[in-house]
Amino acid sequence: MATIYGDTHADPGVLRGKTIAVIGYGSQGQAQALNLRDSGVPVVVGLRSGSAAWTRAEVDGVEVREISDAARYADLVVLLVPDEQHRAVYERGIGPHLGRGRTLLVAHGSSVHTGQLRPAAEVDVAMVVPCAPGERMRALFREGRGVPALLAIHQDATGRAEATALAYAQAIGCTRAGVRRTTFAEEVETDWPSVTHSWAS
Repeated sequence: MATIYGDTHADPGVLRGKTIAVIGYGSQGQAQALNLRDSGVPVVVGLRSGSAAWTRAEVDGVEVREISDAARYADLVVLLVPDEQHRAVYERGIGPHLGRGRTLLVAHGSSVHTGQLRPAAEVDVAMVVPCAPGERMRALFREGRGVPALLAIHQDATGRAEATALAYAQAIGCTRAGVRRTTFAEEVETDWPSVTHSWAS
């Protein structure tokens, strides 16, 4: 039977005093960064210098830094650029700054599952996949609701990877609707959009 987590399973205190770097500011990056901010979680957006999204993020009222600067000081780095950019962005701006006790979180498991990203063994690696476009997730969050999500753990160096991922899912509003435990392999190999309604309704 599938494991479904709700608000009562998440401990927001896990993120207390921690900074989250959201790398990318497209549909998901914008929604997740703003939901985190509105949940009271310190968040910084990491973008390339000259990115068209830089001004948009500043107008939205979130702090923006170069990717490497955002990752250097973050406890949790959320990689929300397109999949085809994962490896280059990770190797240039994120990997060198991920040390012991930190967390890498992705919203799609392909780059980790296929070995394109190989974080050090001392780093937690998790996945939270909101099952809706960013605009929908943001709109429901502002209404006090949320969209369902998938959660998986690839690497649990600290013993706290699941607690961290659940706290993150709560901060972006997903535990309000339900978070389903899965694996990286299952997420990559399954057509989740077609089956999500069966457990999230």
